[in-house]
Amino acid sequence: MTSYVWATAIDGRSATLPPLPAANIHLRFRDVLKELNGALMASAEMRIDRWSVLVDGQFSQVTTGGNLPGPFFSGLKLRSQTTTVQGSVLYRVYDDTVLALDVGGGLRFWNLNTKLEILPGLANLRIDHRESEMWADPIVGARLGIALGGPWSLMVAGDIGGFGAGSRLTWQGLGSVNYAWSENLTLKAGYRALHVDYRNGGFSYDVTQHGPAVAATYRF
Repeated sequence: MTSYVWATAIDGRSATLPPLPAANIHLRFRDVLKELNGALMASAEMRIDRWSVLVDGQFSQVTTGGNLPGPFFSGLKLRSQTTTVQGSVLYRVYDDTVLALDVGGGLRFWNLNTKLEILPGLANLRIDHRESEMWADPIVGARLGIALGGPWSLMVAGDIGGFGAGSRLTWQGLGSVNYAWSENLTLKAGYRALHVDYRNGGFSYDVTQHGPAVAATYRF
């Protein structure tokens, strides 16, 4: 079982409230943190002989707002919820005292939920608009573990998918330096990037989340 914190920046282009036009997104982690309401991130892995089943999930909610020009409306509030859940099955194709290589595939499920509130002014009119999109991407990927000696090790992993079945394209890459604190507890620090390009009519979400991550894995 792994709990982790991912300090994500966000870059890309998105139109999550049609018919509003697509907007460029360039948010550093400190910008995201100012507007973050909450986040939950965790993963779990079960290994049986050479087979592994991996589940990874994250949820976040961000709220931002501002004032509108003119007297008719007083301001707006925008709330965005993002849920990503990935399930993968991996098979260990190579294993020795230094290297361990797993390959496999699975599904990455996405749920984006956006709510726009335009607050009343002189017009005494409130406007609420919601937009939600859900899809699943097939993915294939690999994971490489490298023993460095003693309690230290490296891990590099990546996957690619979508292929037009859900999104046009999605990919992920991550790497970490790991320290085995004890037989059951391993501490990790590294970098992760996750990209998706999804389009459906006027809805588009073409973004990359990326940033450093720290994690703790407990083996039962």
